[in-house]
Amino acid sequence: MNPGGYGGGGGYPPGGGYPPGGGYPPGGGMPPSGGGGGWGPPPGGAPPPGGGGGWGQPPAGAPGMGAYAPPQGGYGPPPGPPMGMMGAGVPGIGQRVVFNGDGGKLFGTYLLFAIVPVIVVYFILGIFFGIGTAIESAVRAGGAILAIFGAIGGLIGLAGILVASVLFANKYYAFYYEALQLDGQPCQYTGTPQELAKVLIVNTLLTSVTCGVYTPWAIVRMREFIDSKVLVAGQPGRLTFHGDPASLLGTYILGMILVYCTFGIYGPWFANNIFAFMWENTKLDGRAYQFRKDPGGFFGTYLLTIILSSITCNIYYPWGICNILKWEAERVA
Repeated sequence: MNPGGYGGGGGYPPGGGYPPGGGYPPGGGMPPSGGGGGWGPPPGGAPPPGGGGGWGQPPAGAPGMGAYAPPQGGYGPPPGPPMGMMGAGVPGIGQRVVFNGDGGKLFGTYLLFAIVPVIVVYFILGIFFGIGTAIESAVRAGGAILAIFGAIGGLIGLAGILVASVLFANKYYAFYYEALQLDGQPCQYTGTPQELAKVLIVNTLLTSVTCGVYTPWAIVRMREFIDSKVLVAGQPGRLTFHGDPASLLGTYILGMILVYCTFGIYGPWFANNIFAFMWENTKLDGRAYQFRKDPGGFFGTYLLTIILSSITCNIYYPWGICNILKWEAERVA
């Protein structure tokens, strides 16, 4: 109980001010029929024993209290945190999305599924190249042996890169949605590498065959798959994506042209257009999101990620990605 504020024993609720025993209702404020006063304070106004004050004149001898004084201790806030400040990680007024991901946690996944596989592929290529060179020197087959071993090593390395890419992507989505809250509700990604691989393979093949024109359809297909695998507060099917890839095609082509022509300077503007397309076509329980574009504000985060990733041999990359995701989430309403 809170004897000084909204809780019982003090002001507004029983047994303090407004309810019977002290304020407006009978036995106090309303005069008897026939006049004689008006709507003056009740005679006494103090709540029943255990209260801290009332609307009327305090009892005789009460120190430092005038007419219509608040309960002793004041009208404090109700128990619990104020609205919009329900604790760290819960969105306040106007912010529906919160991302609390940590670059250090992402770094382990990045190291294991992105950096290590590349090193392993180079190692495998080196082994096959060495074997092919040794055999070629012994039999002098005009380079055929070296070409065969090089092709075998390349195919094995490519397969390893593809498998690692799928595993990394699946781990990344699990990391992202674990750190994401939508309307104050936790999320969880439940997709498997096998399911993701099917979408990635089809998207890659069609994008290659169409010289990149299929990319907007690949983006939409991937987002639809991801959202279908996300639980919100443990419940499936609440997060849906309704983007039209045809409407993204013009934005994508123009964006890519301007990024190349400006040597990447247009990147923040292009990224903001993609952010807006993704969020404004995402719905939670049928309620759409809105994204507030701010390419100028994004430029600093974008540039810092590029510079620090370059000078640290991409070690900073996970932290840069998390900073970008936090910036993005703060502008979703």
